[in-house]
Amino acid sequence: MGNYRPIKTTIWVAFLLAHGCKYLRTTASHDHYKCPDCFRTITHREKDKEIPAAHLRSNLNSMGYNLKYLYDWVDNYSKKNKKRK
Repeated sequence: MGNYRPIKTTIWVAFLLAHGCKYLRTTASHDHYKCPDCFRTITHREKDKEIPAAHLRSNLNSMGYNLKYLYDWVDNYSKKNKKRK
């Protein structure tokens, strides 16, 4: 079985911003980001504490990435933030 863990919404937003994505709008409870070279907007619910793996996979596919890339990025991001504290 694979590594399909959800990630915190704040980390997901940091990932989007680090990859050049820009906030577009909020429609109902969903936030929309436009990323360079994406064929559609990246959508998630900012008020949720975590983003489910299925939603991550769908959005990452639009960005040209996969879950392994994201989880590696999250691990590096977490290590950098621990050093700052």
